[in-house]
Amino acid sequence: MSLRESQRDDLKRLHSAILNDVTDEMGYRENVIPCTRIRALWQRDPVVGTAFPAQYVEIGYREEGSADPRESTGLSFFDDIEPGEFVVQATPADTTAGVWGEILSTIAQESGAVGTLVDGPTRDSRLIEEHGYPVWAAGHSAIESFGRVSLREYDVPVEIQGVTISPGDVVFADYESIVVLEPDIVDEVIERGMAELESENAVRSDVRSGDSVFEVWDRYETL
Repeated sequence: MSLRESQRDDLKRLHSAILNDVTDEMGYRENVIPCTRIRALWQRDPVVGTAFPAQYVEIGYREEGSADPRESTGLSFFDDIEPGEFVVQATPADTTAGVWGEILSTIAQESGAVGTLVDGPTRDSRLIEEHGYPVWAAGHSAIESFGRVSLREYDVPVEIQGVTISPGDVVFADYESIVVLEPDIVDEVIERGMAELESENAVRSDVRSGDSVFEVWDRYETL
């Protein structure tokens, strides 16, 4: 099930806290990555795309190159990025290597990717921002990844901070959190989310109009 443009636009009207509330109510409890360790490099507006995951592993040595560089898993991964996808890279725990950089951002951006989530540091972070490409990452590092970590497989489920991200999952990211949604629940999430957004707007309006906390709570049972 692909993500429709109307769904993408509707999700962008929401924010991660509403999506967390809604999916909690629906029984999904392990689908939010908080922006505590992983954070947006610069992006504040929501970004929505379909997951294109890859798994990196630690190697600690320089691998011998293939006689044909087109057989490289890494080259194939970047060549297979499609428009509307959200690139997801799971890395070894506590890696210090910069596994995502400005050139990779340029490749992804030119392929039509909407953003990248990487469970590790970025290199060339200032240049990534200058290109206007949204990236969520766990810090920054000038340390070269070549000879330290390697892309082992892609288009497979990966896990980041206890959240499983499968190919085709819908990824919503803003400055607070990254929310992962199974494609077949997106319509219900949007419907519930819009209702909650309307309620929040009403609460805010009533508070600014001078209603007391008790009046607002009795009216909406939420704050």
